[in-house]
Amino acid sequence: MNKRKFPNKESLKKWLISATGIVLTSVSLMSDVQDLEFQFSNPKALVTVMEGAPTYFPDGQYIITYSNSSDLDSDNLDYSKMAMVISLEAKLAKSDTLIGGLRPLLTALADFEYCCTIDRTNPAYVTAGIWVVEPSNPAELENLKQVLHENSVFYAFNDGSGFVTLNNARMGNGVQKLVKI
Repeated sequence: MNKRKFPNKESLKKWLISATGIVLTSVSLMSDVQDLEFQFSNPKALVTVMEGAPTYFPDGQYIITYSNSSDLDSDNLDYSKMAMVISLEAKLAKSDTLIGGLRPLLTALADFEYCCTIDRTNPAYVTAGIWVVEPSNPAELENLKQVLHENSVFYAFNDGSGFVTLNNARMGNGVQKLVKI
């Protein structure tokens, strides 16, 4: 495992664009109130998300952990096919119950490639913005749609318009999730 520290997101992006022959294993934002979680093995896919949704990558120091790989295929991902997802988690005031599907969603996304920004600025709740690469296999895509519907608050699949509209956006059932802690 190799580690590399970057003083800001611009230097991280520049390095990712030039990186070849590596598999990313972790990207960390050095912040007390915001976390980044991702599941992209390909640096170019992460750059695509950084360019498409720059607000999900706040300013600050980043640390990357990566390993060398000789079997990367940069054509495995269709970078224009990503779903935007919003999820949350909040603790009820007088009980040990969490509402929101964020934890189950992240668990269910283990089989997909995704990038997640978690905002912890408010102690009462946690919000997350997630970008998921749409699988090309129809059965996997249907599985992803079901996972997002069950666990997210909101999700939208790319329809080629470049915008979130009533045609491509859906409300999920993630607010209705109750988890005992």
